Amino acid sequence: MNSYVQRFTEACKVNDFAANPKAISGYDVWDVRYVRDGRHVEIDGPFFTEDEARISAELLRGTFRGARAYSVCHCAAWNPDPKREQLIRDQARMSRSLLACRLNVASPSNPTQEAV
Repeated sequence: MNSYVQRFTEACKVNDFAANPKAISGYDVWDVRYVRDGRHVEIDGPFFTEDEARISAELLRGTFRGARAYSVCHCAAWNPDPKREQLIRDQARMSRSLLACRLNVASPSNPTQEAV
């Protein structure tokens, strides 16, 4: 569990999604999926970083055999909607907080709330 905490602490230093160089204004969103009845089912996420998604997948493998981290490219230019973009980031912050609870560590602070 100590390794998970160290990796999670390191991942929490990132506060936004990584840019995807293959897409104009695109970024990578990570989630956790497993295969059920031949289909990929999303069970956790979205996450800002690959490490967060991998930690979550490793913790969920006891319940969901074969859970793995997957990356999806989102692009604000394809379907511009500021509310959707904000929602994805809010969900990623919530996923990070829930992962902190599962690891039994303090929830990372929200940088947007600190500025207020």
